[in-house]
Amino acid sequence: MHPLLDRLDRTARRIETDHEHGKTVVRVWGADNGPTLVLSHGSFGAWSHWVRNIEALAATRKVVAIDLPGMGQSDAPPMPISAESMGAIVAECLEQALAPDETFELAGFSFGGIVGGQAVLRLADRVERFYVIGSNALDVKIDVRRPMRSPKSDMTDAELREVHRHNLGVFMFGDPAKIDDLALDLQGMNTRQARRRSGQIPRGDSLKLALQAMRIPVRGIWGELDATAGRYLDDRRQLFEALPHCEAFHIIPGAGHWVIYEEADAVNNILLG
Repeated sequence: MHPLLDRLDRTARRIETDHEHGKTVVRVWGADNGPTLVLSHGSFGAWSHWVRNIEALAATRKVVAIDLPGMGQSDAPPMPISAESMGAIVAECLEQALAPDETFELAGFSFGGIVGGQAVLRLADRVERFYVIGSNALDVKIDVRRPMRSPKSDMTDAELREVHRHNLGVFMFGDPAKIDDLALDLQGMNTRQARRRSGQIPRGDSLKLALQAMRIPVRGIWGELDATAGRYLDDRRQLFEALPHCEAFHIIPGAGHWVIYEEADAVNNILLG
């Protein structure tokens, strides 16, 4: 295990929350008396999508990172899944993991923003701010990207690593030169653990409708070279800026979809306000 990932895993306080479908796992870092920031990861991911953010954020925040249902160490949700059903599980998880009167901000990356939007609607009186990072389900166009490769059971470890490098370069990074060993390790580990796919949820409008129903401050954060936004990044900016409660729409130069990893310092500075 990479030293940074090992250190974060060892120093986290691990909480299992119980639901009708099984357990949902969260990890907590930082001081309990600090402002609380909840982190919700992307599809085919886990809490470790935030590996380059957690220590910087936990220096002044209580950081709570979720393994979304069916990913990481959390049990799979009942089928069929929807943004609403996943969001309901996350909301229930947070009600168990946090103190009854604890307020928080929520940052959702990619699929974690779609699910996070539904959780925010259910816990609106406790949420102080919502950060949407590279998420879809906004009823705007998703750009066409280059084909990705599929791992095969008969591939060697080196061949699998090259598949992950290719896919990260196509989908997650703006600059393939920034794909390091840690990113490759995480891609392999999280892909093996994922038991639920986001399916057609990102092509819907659930997050757009959730944002329009909210009355809390929201911010958008996108990589300039986000593969899912592509030529339609400005459509996302316009949607956010039309919201009366939008504080800002941040575009991180040169970054791709996994902007929280590729340009961690820039994202951390925004989340730290």
